[in-house]
Amino acid sequence: MNFVVTTLRPSVKQALRLAALLAASGCVRAPAGSPAPGPLAAAPGPAQSPDGGAARREPSVPTLSAPAAADLEALRPLLARGPAFLARDPDAGPNARITLVARTAASPERLRGVIANPAEYPSFMPILNGVEMISTRGSRQAFRFHVAAPVFDVTALCNLHQVSERRVDVAITQSEAGPGVSRWDFNAEPDGGTLFSLATWGDPSQGHWILRQVARRSPTAVAGMNIAVGSVLALGAMRRAEILSGQSLPVRPSEGVADAGPLAPPPPGPWLWLSHEQAVVSMKLRADGAIEQVTVASYTQAAPDLVLRRLREVSNYPRIWGSFRSVDVQPPAAGEGEDNVRFQSHVQTALTRLDGEQRMRVEGNTVWHEGVSGDFAGSSHRWDIVADPAGGTVVLLTGGSDMNRAGTLTRVLIGMDPWLAVGFAGSWKIVWLRNFLRAV
Repeated sequence: MNFVVTTLRPSVKQALRLAALLAASGCVRAPAGSPAPGPLAAAPGPAQSPDGGAARREPSVPTLSAPAAADLEALRPLLARGPAFLARDPDAGPNARITLVARTAASPERLRGVIANPAEYPSFMPILNGVEMISTRGSRQAFRFHVAAPVFDVTALCNLHQVSERRVDVAITQSEAGPGVSRWDFNAEPDGGTLFSLATWGDPSQGHWILRQVARRSPTAVAGMNIAVGSVLALGAMRRAEILSGQSLPVRPSEGVADAGPLAPPPPGPWLWLSHEQAVVSMKLRADGAIEQVTVASYTQAAPDLVLRRLREVSNYPRIWGSFRSVDVQPPAAGEGEDNVRFQSHVQTALTRLDGEQRMRVEGNTVWHEGVSGDFAGSSHRWDIVADPAGGTVVLLTGGSDMNRAGTLTRVLIGMDPWLAVGFAGSWKIVWLRNFLRAV
């Protein structure tokens, strides 16, 4: 369940803002009493030098690695649906690391050629205004890209290094979105295709004021931003490589969102137990690349009955999710008991407001949230509670695009690049799930 992050980081910027919109317009606000993000994410702004100017902060850049072979095999069954993500330390603010894993029919050489040619990035990233090549020396290139977005413009200075035929590294050394690094790894498949991974790290808490505010709203917000970034980068690069391989495909889907259909997580398998060490995100895409469903799986030491009880306690939702400003439980209808509860809720964040009626319904170890009226009409989510044989619980959250939670700016960005809808759906759900598990 991993996305692959490209060497370019333009979409990172864009997706960071998208995630910012998503974070601000989705229910990203952490509940009162939640642990704060790390010191970098909590900082109100750049440090000041004695003369009043901004002092340069050297970030602690982690060493990125490719997924273990066993992890790739565990994720393989998910890749027929779409890309998958592994989010390590998802609640660690700027210390979170995201790895995308996906499969493409294009060869490793074709995909690597797309990623290692920054001058051609605008051909598959329509949000880019341009890429300026600065220098080339052997296997290394320096380049600058520019993105003009509704909220703020982004200019980033990047270094790309073709480490080998199977690996490309990219570093963002200067950008309004903060520092970042990424690593692409390519594995040849027997049929000539590629199983690849994109590991990324970025610290938007050192970037633009808007991104710093988003990073402060939830310990998981930065992980959500980088999932959004990885979605755009990986899907764009994959599609470009496939087109160059002779497939007749559009550069982007005509729309980013498809009908979710009946909600169902992927079948259980070894991938489920990867959630002990990291959150696992599985994307289900339509053939053209539009998002249908997203499932996020994460482990908690809490027992299954406790997790189920917390989900059934509708009146307690404002204490779990801070974006719930009020919940009004409705009197039960005839024949309905505590496993079928209707409630009016008011959800508000910096950029969005949602009002309407929902229903919490329990079927065994599955809890449904179904929209009945208002802003929630037509949307639904399911929570699956899986007992771990070794103790504790794996919790899965599955839902559709969540576009009803997208604010105006998020919709504008998705209009510019439909694949941002994929990142939006995944980002929102990982934040929603992790905020819940911190409150269990």
